[in-house]
Amino acid sequence: MHAANSDSVFNVIAGELRFDESQLPKSHSGNSNDTPPLTRIPAQLSGKLLDGKYFSTRVSVPAVIEVECLGPWCGGMKPGAGYVVFAEQRGQELVVRANACGGFAFDDTSNVRRQVLDCHRGKACEPAVPR
Repeated sequence: MHAANSDSVFNVIAGELRFDESQLPKSHSGNSNDTPPLTRIPAQLSGKLLDGKYFSTRVSVPAVIEVECLGPWCGGMKPGAGYVVFAEQRGQELVVRANACGGFAFDDTSNVRRQVLDCHRGKACEPAVPR
Protein backbone atom coordinates (compact mmCIF):
# COMPACT_ATOMS: atom_id res chain seq x y z
CA MET A 1 0.00 0.00 0.00
CA HIS A 2 2.83 2.41 0.88
CA ALA A 3 4.55 1.71 -2.44
CA ALA A 4 1.30 2.24 -4.38
CA ASN A 5 0.80 5.66 -2.77
CA SER A 6 4.44 6.75 -3.03
CA ASP A 7 6.00 9.17 -5.50
CA SER A 8 9.04 6.87 -5.60
CA VAL A 9 9.57 4.31 -8.36
CA PHE A 10 9.42 0.69 -7.18
CA ASN A 11 10.40 -2.51 -8.99
CA VAL A 12 8.33 -5.47 -7.81
CA ILE A 13 10.36 -8.67 -7.98
CA ALA A 14 9.47 -12.20 -6.88
CA GLY A 15 12.70 -13.97 -6.05
CA GLU A 16 15.47 -14.14 -3.52
CA LEU A 17 18.12 -11.93 -2.02
CA ARG A 18 21.65 -13.21 -1.47
CA PHE A 19 23.69 -11.39 1.15
CA ASP A 20 26.01 -11.91 4.09
CA GLU A 21 23.67 -12.64 7.00
CA SER A 22 26.43 -11.76 9.51
CA GLN A 23 26.02 -8.11 8.47
CA LEU A 24 22.47 -7.94 9.85
CA PRO A 25 22.35 -5.69 12.93
CA LYS A 26 21.88 -7.32 16.29
CA SER A 27 20.26 -5.45 19.13
CA HIS A 28 22.39 -5.13 22.21
CA SER A 29 20.32 -6.29 25.15
CA GLY A 30 22.39 -4.19 27.56
CA ASN A 31 21.96 -0.90 25.74
CA SER A 32 19.63 -0.66 22.75
CA ASN A 33 21.13 2.75 21.93
CA ASP A 34 24.24 0.88 20.72
CA THR A 35 22.25 -0.56 17.81
CA PRO A 36 22.69 1.53 14.64
CA PRO A 37 19.41 3.02 13.40
CA LEU A 38 20.18 2.05 9.78
CA THR A 39 22.44 -0.64 8.32
CA ARG A 40 23.05 -0.92 4.56
CA ILE A 41 23.93 -4.40 3.28
CA PRO A 42 24.97 -5.16 -0.31
CA ALA A 43 22.91 -7.94 -1.89
CA GLN A 44 22.15 -9.72 -5.15
CA LEU A 45 18.45 -9.81 -6.10
CA SER A 46 17.42 -12.58 -8.50
CA GLY A 47 13.96 -13.55 -9.68
CA LYS A 48 11.15 -12.36 -11.92
CA LEU A 49 10.17 -8.73 -12.37
CA LEU A 50 6.52 -7.71 -12.45
CA ASP A 51 6.37 -6.62 -16.07
CA GLY A 52 2.97 -5.70 -17.40
CA LYS A 53 0.45 -8.19 -16.04
CA TYR A 54 2.72 -10.96 -14.75
CA PHE A 55 6.00 -11.74 -13.03
CA SER A 56 7.70 -12.60 -16.31
CA THR A 57 11.05 -10.88 -16.89
CA ARG A 58 14.03 -12.68 -15.34
CA VAL A 59 16.43 -10.37 -13.50
CA SER A 60 19.61 -10.70 -11.48
CA VAL A 61 20.72 -7.32 -10.19
CA PRO A 62 22.74 -5.79 -7.37
CA ALA A 63 20.66 -4.28 -4.58
CA VAL A 64 21.06 -2.78 -1.13
CA ILE A 65 19.09 -3.91 1.89
CA GLU A 66 18.41 -1.09 4.35
CA VAL A 67 17.76 -2.59 7.77
CA GLU A 68 16.15 -0.21 10.25
CA CYS A 69 16.39 -0.59 14.02
CA LEU A 70 14.18 1.18 16.54
CA GLY A 71 15.79 0.61 19.92
CA PRO A 72 16.04 -3.15 20.43
CA TRP A 73 13.79 -4.00 17.43
CA CYS A 74 15.40 -4.51 14.03
CA GLY A 75 14.05 -5.52 10.66
CA GLY A 76 15.56 -8.55 9.05
CA MET A 77 15.54 -11.00 6.19
CA LYS A 78 16.88 -14.47 5.44
CA PRO A 79 19.34 -14.89 2.57
CA GLY A 80 18.03 -17.22 -0.13
CA ALA A 81 14.42 -17.16 1.13
CA GLY A 82 11.64 -16.50 -1.40
CA TYR A 83 10.22 -12.98 -1.22
CA VAL A 84 8.09 -10.60 -3.19
CA VAL A 85 10.06 -7.38 -2.77
CA PHE A 86 9.28 -3.78 -3.54
CA ALA A 87 12.71 -2.44 -4.44
CA GLU A 88 12.88 1.34 -4.55
CA GLN A 89 14.79 2.77 -7.50
CA ARG A 90 17.18 5.48 -6.25
CA GLY A 91 19.19 6.58 -9.26
CA GLN A 92 21.14 3.48 -10.32
CA GLU A 93 20.58 1.79 -6.93
CA LEU A 94 17.82 -0.66 -6.00
CA VAL A 95 16.97 -0.47 -2.30
CA VAL A 96 14.93 -3.00 -0.30
CA ARG A 97 13.88 -1.61 3.07
CA ALA A 98 13.53 -3.93 6.05
CA ASN A 99 11.83 -1.86 8.73
CA ALA A 100 11.55 -2.76 12.39
CA CYS A 101 7.76 -3.00 12.00
CA GLY A 102 7.53 -4.71 8.65
CA GLY A 103 8.99 -3.53 5.41
CA PHE A 104 8.94 -3.99 1.71
CA ALA A 105 9.50 -7.76 1.50
CA PHE A 106 6.76 -10.36 1.79
CA ASP A 107 6.90 -14.15 1.80
CA ASP A 108 6.57 -15.33 -1.80
CA THR A 109 3.24 -17.15 -1.66
CA SER A 110 0.47 -17.46 -4.23
CA ASN A 111 -1.74 -15.27 -2.00
CA VAL A 112 0.85 -12.46 -1.86
CA ARG A 113 1.42 -12.64 -5.62
CA ARG A 114 -2.34 -12.52 -6.23
CA GLN A 115 -2.69 -9.45 -3.99
CA VAL A 116 0.17 -7.68 -5.76
CA LEU A 117 -1.22 -8.53 -9.22
CA ASP A 118 -4.73 -7.40 -8.22
CA CYS A 119 -3.38 -4.08 -6.96
CA HIS A 120 -1.23 -3.66 -10.08
CA ARG A 121 -4.28 -4.29 -12.28
CA GLY A 122 -6.29 -1.58 -10.53
CA LYS A 123 -8.27 -3.69 -8.08
CA ALA A 124 -8.29 -2.96 -4.34
CA CYS A 125 -4.82 -2.88 -2.81
CA GLU A 126 -5.35 -5.12 0.19
CA PRO A 127 -2.35 -4.87 2.50
CA ALA A 128 -0.48 -8.11 3.11
CA VAL A 129 1.41 -8.80 6.30
CA PRO A 130 5.05 -7.76 5.71
CA ARG A 131 7.88 -10.15 6.47
